Amino acid sequence: MKKHSEDILYYSSDKLAALGLESLLSALPVGCRVHELWSLSTVISQCERVRPRLLVFIFHENMPLAGTFKVLYALQQQFPAMQMLVLTRRLLPMMHALSRYLPGLSVLDLKSSHTALRRCLLACIAGGIPQLQEGADILLPDRQLRVLLMMAWGYNTEQIGNRLGISHKTVNAHKLNALTRLQVKSKNDMADLFMVIDELRMLVGWLRLHRNGKLSDLAYHSLEELLEA
Repeated sequence: MKKHSEDILYYSSDKLAALGLESLLSALPVGCRVHELWSLSTVISQCERVRPRLLVFIFHENMPLAGTFKVLYALQQQFPAMQMLVLTRRLLPMMHALSRYLPGLSVLDLKSSHTALRRCLLACIAGGIPQLQEGADILLPDRQLRVLLMMAWGYNTEQIGNRLGISHKTVNAHKLNALTRLQVKSKNDMADLFMVIDELRMLVGWLRLHRNGKLSDLAYHSLEELLEA
């Protein structure tokens, strides 16, 4: 029985999946007003306009991940009461890890059953916190993050060592330790990681400032300014 009304905003990088998600959302036992988000570049204005209870993202294989970590963090800061659900198979351990630090974020494997997805959607709308999954360790030391960032920029091991003043063996050790902690195990995972490594490094810095009570040191005046940082 439909008891109350909720606004739900969703984005999918695949249009067929968008149709299926909209159908599922519309059938939930709450009076959902479902709105499609056509582009991530409009997420700020749309959330300000609609003020959704829930924002759902589907990130498919061929979607560039660049910008997604920063968007999720920025939305959490701007709309702390809004629930977010990410459905993906991309960097899933890292997504789960991020959800440990963003209270409004839930993550579900894109291949989850229809029943599991429906249950998760209802929990998010109700403001509940679905059971957290095992995730990666994203709070890497800055040296490990810097090595990965330079790799993403195209530097080889020797060049990185020369820049950082360490041996190539130490560079490789930092790389292997970082990839193990992030649970990056394939070339596809590596390519996805390189798309977001700069954002991850900034996120780790923000999270450490927050943990140390120094987040006010970052004087952002708007969500747009945060996204452009």
